[in-house]
Amino acid sequence: MSTESSPSRFGRLKRPKRSLRLPIHMREQLSTGLGTIVGVDELSKELKGCEMLIAVGDMVSFTLLDNGFAPDLIVYDLMTERRTYTPLAEKLDRYEGVHVRVENPAGQITVELMNELSAALKRDVPTKLQVEGEEDLAALACAAMAPLGSCLMYGIPGQGMALLRIDERSAGQATGFIEAMEELD
Repeated sequence: MSTESSPSRFGRLKRPKRSLRLPIHMREQLSTGLGTIVGVDELSKELKGCEMLIAVGDMVSFTLLDNGFAPDLIVYDLMTERRTYTPLAEKLDRYEGVHVRVENPAGQITVELMNELSAALKRDVPTKLQVEGEEDLAALACAAMAPLGSCLMYGIPGQGMALLRIDERSAGQATGFIEAMEELD
């Protein structure tokens, strides 16, 4: 996957000065996801032509790596459905790239997370971004910040893996969600 063609969209976001929290009224809107559910057998076909491959979540990241895909960015927390998940750690130990850790509480997008995502999306080598806390909303930030033409894979609990192709519409939708979040003191 090439990472050269499109610049990061981070500059179009209104950069928050503080961490953001997802309001309760927005949770249901996001629970359905922005992408399309994709099965493992469809990955090769569905990921063709992706400028950059981004994986958010432990099961999604494990599945992609286990099936021979090489994400440019992996965002994980070594947990799945609130339980420790170590098989991904073993795969990541053998996966080349920059390893970064950030803190990000559940239901939030911290400034630290957004800054690290921005840096990762500009690197020429894969980034393994380990989140202490919860990484679920990182998918939303990635959708708003990733280069156009990227493919974002993330998990939807109880449904499976979702694929979101980053285009003007999906990036704008994600940016709108982020801009509607509450800034914390």
